[in-house]
Amino acid sequence: MDGISYRKAIVDVCIIALLILFPHFVPLPFYSYAIICFALIIVYLKRQNKTLADLGLKREGLSIHTFIIGVFSAILWMVFIKLVYFPFINYFFKNYISAYTEYDFIKNNIINLMIITIAAWVVGGFYEEIVFRGFIQRTIQKWLAEYKSSFWLAGLLTSVLFGLYHWQQGIFGVIPATLGGLYWTYLLRRYNGNLWYPIVSHAAYDTIALTMIYLDILNN
Repeated sequence: MDGISYRKAIVDVCIIALLILFPHFVPLPFYSYAIICFALIIVYLKRQNKTLADLGLKREGLSIHTFIIGVFSAILWMVFIKLVYFPFINYFFKNYISAYTEYDFIKNNIINLMIITIAAWVVGGFYEEIVFRGFIQRTIQKWLAEYKSSFWLAGLLTSVLFGLYHWQQGIFGVIPATLGGLYWTYLLRRYNGNLWYPIVSHAAYDTIALTMIYLDILNN
């Protein structure tokens, strides 16, 4: 690797670190950090003569099929979380689980639910998938290009970073986020790098989870 490549790799690492850490350590109101981070990605791509299409966000990739598969896959993932993950941790780690209250403000409040659901689609689905399955995973995959399984190695590392990105939810939030990252990585692979599939699936899953919190049935 030459000097220019080393410098680019260092820049990539710094951008990835900023994308993961900035939202947690810079106190900006109501997801406004996403605007800054998204702008950073756009500027960086432009300097590389690339666009969001190079991350898998192509206009022709968004279709009725994308929404059907996205929503269906989100339902399947919620079934896994509800019927497998929750029972497992409640059985083996019940004494170590603290109540998760981050979204209690939407319980029985339809206006708050509507606002946070919009945020789930814009930030949770669109923004986070562009950052993780789009930018970070593709960047790491380039670093590992010499390995035959570079896609899955990059997907695993990205999913771990995605899990750690949810550290404010505690270890029992980090684990399902990591698993969810792998699940959406599979969708990315299954549909030939079309980022719209994990975007819709991620956003639809968050919508289902938020609705269940609103109804106070997520952990029941």
